Amino acid sequence: MLAAVVLLPVLATGCTAHARHEARATPSASPSVSLSPPACAIGAIRWGAAHRKWRLVGLSPVKRLNADAGRTTFRYAPVRTVVARVEARDARVSGRRVMALLARHLGLENGELMPPGASTEDHRLRAERTRIHGAGRFLTAEAVLTLDAGFTLTCAGRTVRGSVTTWQQSFAQDAFRCGTDPGTDAWAREAYERGCGPLGS
Repeated sequence: MLAAVVLLPVLATGCTAHARHEARATPSASPSVSLSPPACAIGAIRWGAAHRKWRLVGLSPVKRLNADAGRTTFRYAPVRTVVARVEARDARVSGRRVMALLARHLGLENGELMPPGASTEDHRLRAERTRIHGAGRFLTAEAVLTLDAGFTLTCAGRTVRGSVTTWQQSFAQDAFRCGTDPGTDAWAREAYERGCGPLGS
């Protein structure tokens, strides 16, 4: 990892030298969806294992900079988009209710998991200011913590199975110098290899 990089998101306050920092997403207002038939009362719910994974969502082009480059703006291009969703084998199951129950099950605050329909493309950074010390080829990247879980519940006395895919509000940003090991995180290594080429090249 590059020790002398300070990440300064555009229109946000700066952070300390090269420490991964997190940007908080604000759930956007979603249009109300009328379910037909009406949503049922959810009874007992059982959760399968919840799988968390950091996934790369944005990556800047590599820039070749001189030692005196100072603050440089890196603009992100999307790598992939994650959309929160609840899938169930009964249209009466309320996705928002299931998401709230999952947050409670995991000990998270209400609203910490993004609601059905929320997309990383609506919340990710478009650019950030980075102070560079030293010459070389640099890029920046951002990732989001995704969560997948399966469930079984009762809906109007009927057993229904389904699954949840969502992401937590926090994004992580980091900067990398080509030719420097990006560390062990899978998303960081993916960002490096997409921008700089194979490790060791």
